[in-house]
Amino acid sequence: MRRRILITGAGSGIGLATAIRVAEEGAEVLLLGRRETLLELAAARIRSAGGSARVIRADVSSEEDMTRALSGVGRLDVVVANAGICKQARMDDPEARSTWREVLATNLDGVFHTLAASHAAIASGGRVIAVSSGLGKQGRAGYAAYTASKHGVIGLVRALAKEWAPRSICVNAVCPGWVDTEMALADLSRSAIAQRGSSADARREAEGAIPLGRFVTPEEVAELIAWLASPGASAMTGQAMNISGGEVTA
Repeated sequence: MRRRILITGAGSGIGLATAIRVAEEGAEVLLLGRRETLLELAAARIRSAGGSARVIRADVSSEEDMTRALSGVGRLDVVVANAGICKQARMDDPEARSTWREVLATNLDGVFHTLAASHAAIASGGRVIAVSSGLGKQGRAGYAAYTASKHGVIGLVRALAKEWAPRSICVNAVCPGWVDTEMALADLSRSAIAQRGSSADARREAEGAIPLGRFVTPEEVAELIAWLASPGASAMTGQAMNISGGEVTA
């Protein structure tokens, strides 16, 4: 029977790479996100390769939106809660409070809304993978909202791993470091502007702190997610797995 996999934030970056990866294995992929044009392009790419994809337009930060979007969704074998945003604001910045609310609404509330709306549909023996971050385990100046949101995702995963264990549902998080995505490059650009430097310099500085000396690719993160979704990971639950080129090791 074809597996059914829901992926949030599926139109770009890690979400898109994961959708393509699991579709190659024969899964029916449900692509959920706000940017319908990107989702339709992703679906067309999957279908052109012989895969199965369905687009669901919804904003994970909205409880009502997610409840509506996933009502009657049918059996789900895997849920990948990937949607997220990254914004910087120091505590004394005028926009610190609005940044806090916006980032937490998507990155933490969004994971909760996704799982609250879908958990009844997840089959016994199913998988949940939430995308946290290396900053879910450490801190960085100017990233209070993002860091707190990603720490929260790990806490939610660890609680639900125990709560859903009687249903044999494995719940894990992945913690990428710098990943070569549109979101990461935009974040580097903002950092460069704040420091009156160039994006190239900001990237070189970031890569210099990574033992392997390079950013992770979205496809590498997708491989880890695909493994956690596979039968081979049936004893893995409550874990927060790093994929950072050695930058984060705890």
